[in-house]
Amino acid sequence: MQVLVLGPIEARSDGRQIPLGAAKQRAVLAMLALHANSTVSADELMEGLWGEHPPASAHKMVQQYVSQLRRLLADGDAGEASIVTRGRGYELQIPPDDIDAERFVRLVSRGSTRQALALWRGGALDDIADEPFAAGEIRRLQDLRLDAIEQAI
Repeated sequence: MQVLVLGPIEARSDGRQIPLGAAKQRAVLAMLALHANSTVSADELMEGLWGEHPPASAHKMVQQYVSQLRRLLADGDAGEASIVTRGRGYELQIPPDDIDAERFVRLVSRGSTRQALALWRGGALDDIADEPFAAGEIRRLQDLRLDAIEQAI
């Protein structure tokens, strides 16, 4: 499975797009993908989705989003990718190269800037840019993109 964040959020398996559902659910996948193979606490997910004032049901909603994503990944035959529970958090276990942002960083570090830049399909996190967590990540990814453009020139 591939998780794409360098544009609208997408997940693909064997060339097929996996339908990811509503914006908050896609945002959970994006947060997990941007911290792949590391635990993201439920509190971090809640803050990333609702900022400093989450609704009373936020914890339950995060659990539902993760449960739905697990089901979608299983139905979409996600291969080596899975979401596991770690204490009060979640971890997207996935080969790093299956996330376009990770592949982008690796390609740039190898000097393959044109190949790296070709991974971009629009603005990073384009369809969830209004989520509270997104601004910082968009800025970080955009800075990496600008560095790669400078290297390519």
